Amino acid sequence: MALLTSEVTWVWWLLVDFGVSITTSTLVLSDSTGAISIARDPVKHELTKHIGVDAFYTRAQGQAQIVAFQYVPLEL
Repeated sequence: MALLTSEVTWVWWLLVDFGVSITTSTLVLSDSTGAISIARDPVKHELTKHIGVDAFYTRAQGQAQIVAFQYVPLEL
């Protein structure tokens, strides 16, 4: 999710450099409720210390409304 968030942020700033006005957040769909809760929850948990930088970056971009996270169930 952090890699996708960084790619979306890069495209976002590229479009801004070209003069394109962006008014809505980019929707990021995920089937992982755990990843979405870590991205939305501002509290640092002991279990997430190995992904601290990725979680912080993803959370910051969500708070800046560059990305918005939505759960989509996995269909088999």
